[in-house]
Amino acid sequence: MDLWETGILQRWWLFYFLPLCLLTSEVSLQEPVSVEGFIGGSAVLPCSTEEPPDTVQDIDEVRWIQKAKGQNVYLIINGQVSVEEQDPEYKNRVEIFPEEYLRGNFSIKLNNLQHTDAGVYWCYIFMKEQVLKSVELSIKERSERQIPSEGTKPRPEMTVMIISALFIGIISSLANCVTGVSS
Repeated sequence: MDLWETGILQRWWLFYFLPLCLLTSEVSLQEPVSVEGFIGGSAVLPCSTEEPPDTVQDIDEVRWIQKAKGQNVYLIINGQVSVEEQDPEYKNRVEIFPEEYLRGNFSIKLNNLQHTDAGVYWCYIFMKEQVLKSVELSIKERSERQIPSEGTKPRPEMTVMIISALFIGIISSLANCVTGVSS
């Protein structure tokens, strides 16, 4: 039985060896970014590096992990997508933007959001520089009844003006009928 397949080695690597590697090497860690999404909707989790790769093959590894559960959300190794280690919970729900890789952008779009998707996500980039980004995703319920925004409501003075114009038109028509004057 292979230790990697059982997940034992993966957990050891993720929780013990990876942090040790990150602490002993130069890593860029920024403040967590907050992203909001709605149940059933989509959210883009941003992750980028200051020094983009020269070629796609220069991308040693980019790994998206859901921190609390230690789940692999998405993985790129040597410029190629690897879905073998992807947690089934994220299968067919993650969109990528390969055209952005050479700009150093490794953001992902998570579709069909669920309550269980809420939490902190880590994006590790291993290339020329090593970057660890933290993104906090919060999930909200979409309200059933949408209240129109202020821009879609008619202004009261406009309504009064329209009603006044109609009234004046009706009164002048009636006045013309009564006096027998035609225009």
